[in-house]
Amino acid sequence: MPLIKILSKPSYKIGIWEFSNSEYDSNHCGIIYPNYHKEINQIKNEKRKWQIYGTKMLFNELCKEGVLVSKNKIPHIENSKKNISITHTNQIIAIIIADYPCGIDIESRNRDISRIKHKFLNKEDFTNGNHLEDLIQNWCMKEVLYKIIKDKTVLFNDHLIIKKNNNEFKGYCVHPEFSFSVK
Repeated sequence: MPLIKILSKPSYKIGIWEFSNSEYDSNHCGIIYPNYHKEINQIKNEKRKWQIYGTKMLFNELCKEGVLVSKNKIPHIENSKKNISITHTNQIIAIIIADYPCGIDIESRNRDISRIKHKFLNKEDFTNGNHLEDLIQNWCMKEVLYKIIKDKTVLFNDHLIIKKNNNEFKGYCVHPEFSFSVK
């Protein structure tokens, strides 16, 4: 499992890891952060098991003093004020650990999400028509917004908006009970 990159700044740390199925070790996975996806042995999808194991391994590289846990399928660092967000696609996993609410998302450039665009786009969002790269970019930015707030009542196509001004993007969450924006 090669560690691709760690980007460390005073208020956050990002790690990117590439994993392969041949490196999955079910015994080690049960020992390292056992409260992160306790149900791993019941998961039938082998790729999902590799992703969970790779997440545990990457977290171990990024956070030597923390304990990774999952509460209601949302990752947390036990007894810590740090925030965490996790993403994976194909064989790549990325994690951000920050001093503030954060989100991270990666997606394969060749994933065709055009058939689900009605679930996340709205008339206020930035788009260049059906250009796949713009759709994926929009999807990833909305995933980041969602992961920042971690509220299951947020609807991608109703409450999350992506705007573009020149080459800068800004995301808005306009939920009836709260709102925020980020660049």
